Amino acid sequence: MGYNFTRMDDGEEWTCNRPLWDFLLDSARAKGWQPTGTYKIDEESGDEDPAWDPNDYHSNSGQGVMGNDVESMVSALKLFDEQECPKGVEKEIISGFIRWAMLDDEYPGFEIY
Repeated sequence: MGYNFTRMDDGEEWTCNRPLWDFLLDSARAKGWQPTGTYKIDEESGDEDPAWDPNDYHSNSGQGVMGNDVESMVSALKLFDEQECPKGVEKEIISGFIRWAMLDDEYPGFEIY
């Protein structure tokens, strides 16, 4: 299963597969990232879905990840990159995500599809 991520503000997309997304999440958690949770907007009402599980970073259901959560994740990934020195595709996926997550020195957040 693949993931498509759409950055808020400009709609720039980034993609990866499930094992690499798990690697990013696990690597960030290993270096202190504490997820603040996702949110889902109900398409009919336009309001936040109260039944949504905020711990869901995996279902690619169009859930949103707020900018402050992304900023914390990127900080942890930078630390992981510096301390663990990943190689190959792991290095590429971390570097690519970090570059993509920031827009004009800010973290606008993203949606997961």
